[in-house]
Amino acid sequence: YARTQPSLEGVSGPITLASGDAITLGANVGGAGSGPITINTNTNGAGADSFTMAAGGAITTTNATGSAVVVNVNAAAGGTGGAALRSITTGSGGTITVATDTGGNTTGGSITQTAATLLNVGTGTVNLTTPATGVSGIGTALAPILTTAATITAAAGMGGVFVTETDGAAFTATATGAGAIALTSTTGTLTVAGPTSTGNGAITLASGDAITLNANVGGAGSGTVTVNTNTN
Repeated sequence: YARTQPSLEGVSGPITLASGDAITLGANVGGAGSGPITINTNTNGAGADSFTMAAGGAITTTNATGSAVVVNVNAAAGGTGGAALRSITTGSGGTITVATDTGGNTTGGSITQTAATLLNVGTGTVNLTTPATGVSGIGTALAPILTTAATITAAAGMGGVFVTETDGAAFTATATGAGAIALTSTTGTLTVAGPTSTGNGAITLASGDAITLNANVGGAGSGTVTVNTNTN
């Protein structure tokens, strides 16, 4: 059974959506003055049931806490579901967390995003996690995850990590195997705040402005590392 959620706009208290199978958003969830929003998908931990933000689907809250928006897919028992995102907005300073490795799941799918949509937390944090095993990834080379945030943490499998930030952020990113990592900041300083490495894939850092390394980039077995600074 796949649950399609109608509009819950204008609700000011906490919102929780849960399904043993899939969840699809075809309208906005949240709205001005909203509390935290939690979405638990494929809680049965079986099959490829996924979280999908379809055309018209969005998540909006003015909540600015560390649990402003949480999307969990799959369960410890299993599941291969992924998360297909569109625009998610929190109050500035809030946190968006999206995970397909819920409960230590090792088979969860990828996190993707429709082009020209945005994960916007202002000065907050975006946390994205898929299992380190397997081919799951975060974004793609052709459709990276687009963010406006101060801090971005991304951990994926062999599918790699592809994130484009609009105005500079502190990044920590990891992938496994041949998974590539491509971190881009359109404007502002791209800061590597935590160890950023992959098995033997390529790592590319690019910023229209400055790049600052406060942690190691690469590591044993990593592939090539390319840093493009002040591309503007």
